[in-house]
Amino acid sequence: MKLAAKLVSGLLLGIVLLLGVDGYFSIQRETELYETNMEHDALLLGRAMRGLVADSWRADGGVRAKQLIEDANHEEHEVHIRWVWLDTSSDSDLSPQVPLEKLGPAVRGEETSLKAREQDGDEYLHTYIPIAVDEKRPGALELSESLSELAQYSRHSLISTLVLMGVLLLGSGLLVVPLGIRLVGRPLHRLVEKTRQVGKGDLSRPLHLRGHDEIAEVAAALNVMCEQLAESQEQIRAEATARIAVLEQLRHADRLKTVGRLASGMAHELGTPLNVVSARGALIAEGTLSDAEIVESGNIIKAQSERITAIVRQLLDFARRSVPHRVPVDLRQVAEQTIRLLTSFAKKRKVKMSLAGDDIDATTEADAGQIQQVLTNLIVNAIQAMPEGGKVEVAIRREHACPPEGHDGSEGEYVCLSVRDEGVGISEENMRLLFEPFFTTKDIGKGTGLGLSIAYGIVGEHGGWIDVASEPEEGSCFSVYLPQEVDGCTKES
Repeated sequence: MKLAAKLVSGLLLGIVLLLGVDGYFSIQRETELYETNMEHDALLLGRAMRGLVADSWRADGGVRAKQLIEDANHEEHEVHIRWVWLDTSSDSDLSPQVPLEKLGPAVRGEETSLKAREQDGDEYLHTYIPIAVDEKRPGALELSESLSELAQYSRHSLISTLVLMGVLLLGSGLLVVPLGIRLVGRPLHRLVEKTRQVGKGDLSRPLHLRGHDEIAEVAAALNVMCEQLAESQEQIRAEATARIAVLEQLRHADRLKTVGRLASGMAHELGTPLNVVSARGALIAEGTLSDAEIVESGNIIKAQSERITAIVRQLLDFARRSVPHRVPVDLRQVAEQTIRLLTSFAKKRKVKMSLAGDDIDATTEADAGQIQQVLTNLIVNAIQAMPEGGKVEVAIRREHACPPEGHDGSEGEYVCLSVRDEGVGISEENMRLLFEPFFTTKDIGKGTGLGLSIAYGIVGEHGGWIDVASEPEEGSCFSVYLPQEVDGCTKES
């Protein structure tokens, strides 16, 4: 309702100003017209008496002229006529009511009208009609008329104008205020409520306003916008769902690809305990063992079976598709499990793996399966980057870091999980394309180019980033930065 109040107030203020200005100029015009008429009447009366007074003065020296003036005063009640000498000081009965310094035009023989305030407080209009009756002294008829009626008329006009302004203001207010509230205030209030609903994500319940004015057009445009936003949201939701599904499929495919790489190493790991189980089973079946030897062989078979079960369970856990679920995770445990999973694969490639950072608090909020997939990709790439064998060092450390340009994170404490190798390194031209989907420097059939891209996406979803340092023929170091947070709060050191 604030806009309606402003519009109504502005309209009423404009009406008051217009009426005030019109009343002021009307009173001014009436006053000027009244004074002009008074001056005109005084001049006509003075001119009429000028000839009679001049002739009478010349005939008997002024006695008859003064009698004529007195007779005129008896006949004329509104105008008081006097004979004055224009060179007489103010303490004389024949001195003018107006100060002598203002009567210069009258002394020069010009008819003059001047206003002056008398001792009684009233203002008078004095008109001077010069008459040459004495060559030595300038004389004139002074016609004085009170302006009290004019002042009273001005007061009445002012009061009438104020009363009219009040009546118009009250009437306009009674008419404009309800119209302003109905036509402007309420529609705008409904528009504001609708925009607040849109801001909260509620695009339902279209707004319908009566009429065909601009506010109704805004409401209609707002309804159309809400419909378009709803359609866009639905389309974005469907596209996001499809992209998430494809991304999960790619991640799962990448995981299965890694499982395929591990299959040969696992065959060797499983072959040894299976041979032990087979040999011990054959000895028991021959019946040549003592009771103690049978018990010993049974314990050995049990231990080897548990070893086989653990290896298979570890491989299945890595390959199984799971729903992302972020919980407090110790990255050291994730790194140890990943290294155990890849040990046979690394041995086959003559690569030794190590883990540094045992004394570091590496707890963060993450999806353990996804982080293991990232670390597995980085370690497998490091192993494949050393055809002649070498060392892969996995390190965990805490670091106060600032995210790279374009990252939404803020400066603070991060857990850094790095994988360093002694391989062939990465050229500068390939460094720019490292995380692009389907980019790979491996031979055909040995890589799809999705591993690093998927790892980059997983780390980004966790609020972190991957930093790469590499020189050709000097190895590479991939550093994964993850925010050290548990339940949304930064963990203090």
